[in-house]
Amino acid sequence: MDLFRREGDDHAQLKKMTLNGRYRNIAAMLSIAVVALSIFLISIGALIEFFQPAFLSNVILDDVPLHYVAWFMITFGITIAVINVILAARREIEQETAESMLPSDAAEIKRQALRDLRTHRNGYARSSKVNQYLWNFLTLAIIVLSGLSSLFSAYGPVVPNWLPMTASALVALFGVIMVQFRVRDVWQLREQGRIEAEVLVADAHLIETTDNLATLKQVAALRKRAHALEMKQLNQLFVETTEANP
Repeated sequence: MDLFRREGDDHAQLKKMTLNGRYRNIAAMLSIAVVALSIFLISIGALIEFFQPAFLSNVILDDVPLHYVAWFMITFGITIAVINVILAARREIEQETAESMLPSDAAEIKRQALRDLRTHRNGYARSSKVNQYLWNFLTLAIIVLSGLSSLFSAYGPVVPNWLPMTASALVALFGVIMVQFRVRDVWQLREQGRIEAEVLVADAHLIETTDNLATLKQVAALRKRAHALEMKQLNQLFVETTEANP
C-alpha cells in the first residue's frame, strides 16, 4: 500500500515506460558505434568512387555499391540514436511524474491516506463477502443434496441409480471444499480485517493538517498499523493452515 499514490498512477505501468538503464546505455553505445562506422564507410565509399582504383572496385560486396551499404548503416545508426533520445525523454517524463506524485501539502497527504486506507478496507470487505456467499451456498447445497439423496434412496427402483450417487458425491465434494479451503475461517478472518481497517479509516479522519511534518508522522503511524494488520492476517491465514494440514 502506497500512501503517496494518486488515482490512476500504476508503478508497474510507469516502469514499462522506459527500458532498464543498462539497456539504455547499450543502445547509446550501439548508436554511436553504428554512426561512427557509417561515417567511416561513407568516407571510404566516397574515396573509392572519386579515385576509382582498378584493384579495389568494390570492397564489401560484388553486386552492391559500398555507398549503399554505408547509407543503410548510417540510417540504422540514426534510427537507434532517435530511439535512445525518445527513451531518455520518456525517462525525464517518468521522473517528473514520480515527483508530481508526492503530495504538496498536509491536506493532500490526508486525502491520499484516506483513499488508500479505504482501498485497504474494501479489499477485506470483498474477500469477506465472497467467502460469506461461498459458505452459505455450500452449506445450503449440502443440506438440499443430503435431503435429495435420502429421498432418492427411498424411491430406489423408480429413481435412476446415478442420481443418488451424484448427490452423495456432490455432498462429499462440497464438504471437502469447506474443510480444505477453510471457507468459514477465512470469512471470519477477512471480516475481522475489515473491521480493523475501518478503525484505521476512522482514525485517518482525525489527522491534523496544520503542519506538513506532523501530518506525515501521523500518516506513517497509520501505515505501520495497516502493515501490522496485513502481517496479522497473513500469520492467521497461513500458520493455521499449516497446522491444520501438516
